[in-house]
Amino acid sequence: MSATPPGIERFVYYRIHESDTVAALAAYRAAVPAGSVRLMRRLDAGAGALQTWMEVHAAETGAQTEPALAAALAAYIQGPRHLEQFVPV
Repeated sequence: MSATPPGIERFVYYRIHESDTVAALAAYRAAVPAGSVRLMRRLDAGAGALQTWMEVHAAETGAQTEPALAAALAAYIQGPRHLEQFVPV
């Protein structure tokens, strides 16, 4: 991964099958310190469906937490893992 300027926040979204949510959440919790990354789920997830999860990585720790979670959750992610980066205006 190339060096990134300070202040960059990382937003990562991907899909997890509902049947994998318990195991994926355990892998998430084991991979990063509590409170260092915000994890959200898209509101419209239904039973048996793929859920869309979103990680929000703080600028101060994202360079470490984002790759750690990518590795920890790789077995559970269905399709691509999308990374978008934003800076304060």
